This record gives sequence, C-alpha cells and structure tokens, in this order.
Amino acid sequence: MSRTIDPFGAVPKYYQLAAILRQKIEDGDWKPRTPIPSERQLEVLYNISRTTIREAIDNLVQQGYLYREHGRGTFVSPHKLQKGLMELTSFSEDLVKRGIQPGQVIRRLERMVPSPKILQRLELPAGSSVLCIDRIRLGNGIPIGLQTSYLALHDDQVITESEMSEYGSLYRILQEKFNIIPTEADETLEVTLATPQEAQLLEITPGAPLLLSERLLFSQYRKPIEFVKILYRGDRYRYFVHLKR
Repeated sequence: MSRTIDPFGAVPKYYQLAAILRQKIEDGDWKPRTPIPSERQLEVLYNISRTTIREAIDNLVQQGYLYREHGRGTFVSPHKLQKGLMELTSFSEDLVKRGIQPGQVIRRLERMVPSPKILQRLELPAGSSVLCIDRIRLGNGIPIGLQTSYLALHDDQVITESEMSEYGSLYRILQEKFNIIPTEADETLEVTLATPQEAQLLEITPGAPLLLSERLLFSQYRKPIEFVKILYRGDRYRYFVHLKR
C-alpha cells in the first residue's frame, strides 16, 4: 500500500489518507490508546488540507479505529475483540481467552413471562415464566455489550447474583449446578444503531453502530435452554469466519 497521497488519483484524498492511517494501526506502528500526530503534523507530512485530514479522521472514528477525547486529542482505539462464528463460547470465555478480565453489572435477575416470540423460540407454552438476567458486560472494566438472557429453567432451579459473581460464567452455572450442558446454538447477526438509553449504558454516542446477536442455545438433549440477545459495541467487537471451498 502506498504511504503517500496521489493528488491526481481517482480515489479521494481523504480516503487515501484514511487507508494509510488505518494501515499504521493494523501494522502496529501506532499502539492502542496512544495519540496520533496532530492535524498540523499530518498536514506537513502529507501536504493536504486540514479539511481533508478531518474527513479522514472522522472516517476512522466511525469505523472504530480511532477515538477522540475532548481537550486531549485523537487516540488509537483498543483492538476489537474477535469471535469465530463456529465457536460456541460464553462471553466470559471469549474474554478470558484473549487475556481480558470479564465483568458484569446485573441490572435485573428475576422470573417473568416473556413475549410470545421468546416463548415460541424456547418451545414453552403460552404464559410460561422464565428466568430473565439483564446485564451490562464489561471487559477490563469497560462496557462492551448489553446482554439479556431468557432461561427455560424450572421454578426450583434458582440462580442468585452471588452465584453469578462466584461462577463468572452462566454456562458454568448451567453445567455444574443443573447438569445442563450447552452443546449447540443457532445465532443471527445484524447491525443496528444505539438508542439514547443503550448509548448511555455503553458510554458511546446515540446512533453509534452496534452488532446485534440473537442466540438460541440448546442443551445436550437438543432442548432449547436459553434465548439471549446481545448488543455489542461496534467499535470493540467483530466476528470472523473461516471458509473453505
């Protein structure tokens, strides 16, 4: 990839600059949470206008490569957490595998009657109650996602907040406490935009992109056990898949 700007090329100059800066981040030349050069430095280095520089930086901020701190400047974003599409792992397991400390803020933990759609997915009769766990998921203390789980557990299968903290993973609780082994799942992914409430909880701006995951989890008996909805910050999470022909 060229490290210079072609002033006569068909590709817009702001896009060329964004590609150069993005490559520096991906190559590790600029480390996470370090400031990038000032607009004046970039102007001299690449011989382009401040307007073009701001367009390029805005583009990289929207993609999650950079972030701004008011009064301090523009910084390189932490690496995105990556999850394989063929892996059935819990949120906590994903983070631990990557050397990140998982955490949670439990906003709700109670039995409730969910919507007909959720009961249908869990193959439960109308009016059935489920255990609902609503959490803010953290990575090294930073909000990464909003997770709402609906569990098809019997009334006597109780999970407490202290157990959630002690076990650290809902999958561990299911397996070790109830002998329910998460075995397979159906999952859908789509992009959505953060509502004001979601943005406040995730400490992002309203309208920022989110990755919406809806997963139906099956036990070892091929019985639906959990329907979970997770909203991941688009600047901190991505999925990958390995394809073969």
